[in-house]
Amino acid sequence: MKKMVSLLLAAVLAAGTLSACKKNDPEPAESSQPEPEQIYQDGDYPVSYTVPALDRTMDFITLSIKDGQIEISDYGCREDNSVPADSANEGSTSSDAALPSVPETASSEAASSEAAASGHEGATEYEMKALLQMDEIVDEFNAVGHDVEKMELIEGTDEHFYRFQRMVREALEAAKTGDTQEIKLGKYADGDYEAVMPEFNAAGWKEYIRLTVKDSQITDIEFNATKLDDSSVLITEDPEQNPQGQSDTPADYYPAIAQSFTEAGEDLNNLTAPTNGTAAFKAFSKLMKPLLASMISGGEKNIVAPMYVDGTYKAQMKEFDEYGWKDYIVLNIKNDQVTIEEYDAFSQADETKLKSQDSELASSMKEKSGTDPAAASKQLIDNFEKAGGDPYTMDSVAGATVSSNTFRLMVAQILATSAVEGDTENTLEIEPFPAEL
Repeated sequence: MKKMVSLLLAAVLAAGTLSACKKNDPEPAESSQPEPEQIYQDGDYPVSYTVPALDRTMDFITLSIKDGQIEISDYGCREDNSVPADSANEGSTSSDAALPSVPETASSEAASSEAAASGHEGATEYEMKALLQMDEIVDEFNAVGHDVEKMELIEGTDEHFYRFQRMVREALEAAKTGDTQEIKLGKYADGDYEAVMPEFNAAGWKEYIRLTVKDSQITDIEFNATKLDDSSVLITEDPEQNPQGQSDTPADYYPAIAQSFTEAGEDLNNLTAPTNGTAAFKAFSKLMKPLLASMISGGEKNIVAPMYVDGTYKAQMKEFDEYGWKDYIVLNIKNDQVTIEEYDAFSQADETKLKSQDSELASSMKEKSGTDPAAASKQLIDNFEKAGGDPYTMDSVAGATVSSNTFRLMVAQILATSAVEGDTENTLEIEPFPAEL
């Protein structure tokens, strides 16, 4: 994959097609018909969960409407004492680590003090942790004008965030008819769901998950992949992928991954990759994360997984260049939007010394080429943004051709490998362009 990216970039550079031309799309015609305004009936609409979250608390809200104004008049999380405390620690939530089953006295006293300070007197330690998350979630709901669709996920609140969204959606649906009877919710919203990868992988397969939720429980789940040149061919049935008499093939590990998800209590953190199935395992996790979010929140039924995994990624050249510098780059991805946080190089003689801070080099380079490392780095980042985050079509910086090519190469390698797999822990080592090209 890395060599493929290098060759592709080299071909692009050689062809001189580094600038992208975009046609101006015509402005969409404004509709002459005003959008109908949704009318909700005044009243208090209570919604609560009957199934605890992974942190053993059950969310509830009361959504109140008066004269068309929406507000959350009450909310909270009640600890489910029927669930053994230890079970809250067997898996981990997608937010913070689970609390200890038997809180220490000092910890309990601290929780009591925090509860009093935040207006949540009497809350248990588990409830307190969930309530602090709910405080942030309600603040976000208020900040976006009580529009649940505009809310942005708050880090560390995943499960309660999605539960809140579903409760609001259910309450607003009830408000259309004025039904103020309390709504009781189970684990997931019923329906048929599908999540697919945004593109075919390098081997020519596109993974998908299809599942059915009935009475708040997953009743059927299918994990498979379709072939690029024939969508009717499934990877678990393809003879080339599943040689007769061979074990640990897609026919074995694709269904095994889906089954292990069910057996692990539908907690992705409790899964392990099967033999020969690491790539499929990563694809399953990538598909299931947005699918779980939608099932919990009562959102979309048909989902295209994001191209990249959110996070901060770093890459650096494998070797120092002939002048003793090693280029590196740090970028952040959120909702498939790529932001370059840093592009620079460090010295072989002193790794704390950065190229952008070398005044002598800057003066020499400025005199010869009209730019310097710091200015070139800033311009490259600007060019990347102007190209819509496409390293293949972004413009080079005059007087910094080598840096321009290195910048493209490192970004392209991250987007082709680390960002697809979600490997934020390791710094990607980049080989230079092939010498023969």
